[in-house]
Amino acid sequence: MKTKLKNAPFLKDQPNAPFNEMLILAGTEAWNIWGKEGKGTGWLLLNDRIKGDGRQKPVILDGEQLEEISRLRLAPENQRAICVVKCGELTKEQITEIYLNLAKHTNADMVQLIDAIGQRLENPSAHIVKLRNDEESEKLALQIVESGKTPQAEKSAPFIEYRTGKLNGLYYVVPKLDRDGDVISERATWLCDDLKIVGRGISNTGQFYYIFQWKHAFNHKTITEAMPTADLGKSQAWDYFKANGLRMSTSEQVKNLVDYFHIQGESKPEWIITNKTGWNGGAYLLPNGEIIGEPNKPIIFTNKSASKIGYGKKGSAESWREEVGQHIVGNASMMLGVATALASPLLAILNADPFGVHLFNQSSKGKTTTLNIANSIYGNPKEILLTWNTTPHGINNEANSRNDGFLTLDELGQAKKFYEVENIAYSLFNGSGRIQGMKEGGNHEINRWKITALSTGEKDLETYLQTKGIAINAGQLVRLLNIPIAEPCNLSGFRNAKEHADHLNQATFEHYGVIGREWLKYLTEHSNNVRGVYDGYNRQWLQRLPEGASGQVQRVASRFAILETALQLARDLTGWGEHDNSEALIKCFNDWLAEFGIENREEQKIPEMVTAWILENRDSRFIEIPKNSGASIRNTAGYRILRNHLSGDREHFYIYPKAFNEAIGEHPTKIACDVLISKGMLKPGTEKAKPYVVRVPKNIDQSRPRSYLVYLLEEED
Repeated sequence: MKTKLKNAPFLKDQPNAPFNEMLILAGTEAWNIWGKEGKGTGWLLLNDRIKGDGRQKPVILDGEQLEEISRLRLAPENQRAICVVKCGELTKEQITEIYLNLAKHTNADMVQLIDAIGQRLENPSAHIVKLRNDEESEKLALQIVESGKTPQAEKSAPFIEYRTGKLNGLYYVVPKLDRDGDVISERATWLCDDLKIVGRGISNTGQFYYIFQWKHAFNHKTITEAMPTADLGKSQAWDYFKANGLRMSTSEQVKNLVDYFHIQGESKPEWIITNKTGWNGGAYLLPNGEIIGEPNKPIIFTNKSASKIGYGKKGSAESWREEVGQHIVGNASMMLGVATALASPLLAILNADPFGVHLFNQSSKGKTTTLNIANSIYGNPKEILLTWNTTPHGINNEANSRNDGFLTLDELGQAKKFYEVENIAYSLFNGSGRIQGMKEGGNHEINRWKITALSTGEKDLETYLQTKGIAINAGQLVRLLNIPIAEPCNLSGFRNAKEHADHLNQATFEHYGVIGREWLKYLTEHSNNVRGVYDGYNRQWLQRLPEGASGQVQRVASRFAILETALQLARDLTGWGEHDNSEALIKCFNDWLAEFGIENREEQKIPEMVTAWILENRDSRFIEIPKNSGASIRNTAGYRILRNHLSGDREHFYIYPKAFNEAIGEHPTKIACDVLISKGMLKPGTEKAKPYVVRVPKNIDQSRPRSYLVYLLEEED
């Protein structure tokens, strides 16, 4: 005689469609995932991941249903395809009991077990068929089920569970049993609002986290945050929850939540926990925590940017093209700004180093407008704008929280501590922060990032620092490209440049954030194409270079190839043509080249520095040969050998090593000497151990000190 079964919740709502997969939500979080009338975030997310019909109710097994699985009908008898979704805690014994039920009371033979985000855990189809047809397998399964039943002695153990009442939430429950071991009463202490663990994982810095979720007591918004397990049970964890809208008791029983959460966390899915934006798990994470694309695991961001609020969106891609994009085409500097913004997510794909563009000019000429346009790609131009009035530590934190992203620095002249400008420029494009020690020993994880940046100022970076007495490293000038800003030449029908700029500035505050999201979405789906496109443009850029272009110039050309890759792949988003994109970037590159030159920067700078130093000191610090008896020499730097018109010998200098170090500044001696030799300014020595110095002739100095023999470059007529 068949056992009469009770219908599980929503069984009557199942359609008569044996081969359409029926869903069973099973576990301690089943009702929470379903939510009110099927509007739960977990239910909607699950259906999105498995491409399900969220309107079709699932069968739900939670709480009391899990205690009586054997007495429930879980699916129509003729149902063949079933998907069991593990929602929260679901023991091995409970899973086995569900399989036994399906084997005995249905025809199911296409069954899968998945987790709450749609990842398959196992395919028990063959096992269920075997349970249905093999007595020994059924007996073994029954033994497993019985082994999981709670012994009478454990019924008296206190426990924590979600309950409704005057205050809904988690309660600490102490049961009281009679002589027969049955519960006759309970003492329930409210601990806090409903607080759930939805995931766990190890962060990119190595910390173990639980992912908590709760609803704010005031605005009822769902909050999802990562909490280090090391903080559980400590005041900073409880204070954080309370400060963010979770009501919590002051009862000493709150301490029992720690063990409860550790037990709950055991069955939770793995999340990606990161303090870095950008590319994570196949998706892109914006600084406000928004995820573009489909990650292979859920992601949570633990390091919000100071300007995260600015990463919103307004308008549409079409409205941006109509109100902003069409008025930019033909204006090289403005298009360069957009290219720099679009290039940022390509760096990781291409394994390229960070770089930036510094637009400079004494007058405005559209610097602010260009920044607004570039910032409008990803968010509100005003709210995500940074300035040079910052510290190296502050800008490094922003770069880290905008990894694989874009940032703008307005007005170089606003920097209050000019000596920090060099440090900012160096560390920003070096792509890593400083090593910082921990109190308990060892070092913190080094922050690393890839960004593109757009900067503005009245002066180029090199000139600005030189006026403050600081010599910039040439390597920084091929990372932050100093380009004079070009005035807009296409006013797009506006009467003058001011009207054109006013329209664009206003439009960027009405249409922003959408182009960047569409661009990132495109890259999540087509990242495999980027390398091939870049390689093609890179060959073109290198072929355009004049003969004799230095390695530094070639590196910058490759950076322009990244910019062109971005602009050309985003043509459908900007509405700009291939020819317009190329022409704008070629103009900007030529303007940069006119400033920088085709030679290696050191090959230009070192001879200039040494020549300038000699001209400044030759009359006051060098002993002239033939000797000038009337000359007053102080702090002697060496000997000045005057031109001999009879022999044809050019004027030259024997410079003492200490003075030579003054002449070459901060440049390494070997590099400086090699450059001077290549330019014909330094005569190498013959000693292997000291190849760059010679002995002063005995007829000049009896002691024959070692010195650098330097000639001034002769000017061409």
